Formats: sequence, C-alpha cells, structure tokens
Amino acid sequence: MQTHLGKIKSLQSKIEAALKDSDFEKLANLSTELTSSVEDLVSNSIYKKNITESELVDLQSLLSSVEKYQEITSTKFKAYTTKVSRNQKMQKAYKQ
Repeated sequence: MQTHLGKIKSLQSKIEAALKDSDFEKLANLSTELTSSVEDLVSNSIYKKNITESELVDLQSLLSSVEKYQEITSTKFKAYTTKVSRNQKMQKAYKQ
C-alpha cells in the first residue's frame, strides 16, 4: 500500500509542476499514469481489507487533489484555447 501511495504522491508533484507550466501533453500522460496507479491500488482486495486510518486520509486527500487538478486544468485550458484563437484571428487579420 505504501509503495502505491508513494508513487501516487510522486505523480501528484509532477502533475502540479505540469499544471504550473501549462504543459497539457505531459499532464495528460501523468493523469493516465495516476489513474492506472489508483486503479491498481483499489482493485487489490488485500489493501481493501487492511487499510489503515492514515492511508484512508491519504486517499481522501488524493480525491480532493484530483478534483482541484480538474478545476485548474479546465481553467488553464480555456485560457490557453482563448489565447490561441485570439492569436490566430490576429494573424489572419494581419495577412489580409
């Protein structure tokens, strides 16, 4: 369990760095890896039976972080697409 949680925490810091840099390609890869790690963790019946209170707190914190990442990603991606669209319109207008 601790191995999975350690990997998940490592992925969280990498996701936060990708969010900070607005690196959406890297963010997509890290999100896929995070999903896979969490699925491995929750599908293991041994972990389900032996989960400790602190591990449960860590998992609840993870859920909260994932929700925060979704909001931040959505906001940043909207800003990015708006900026790209505006730049394309300006370039098109300049060419005319």
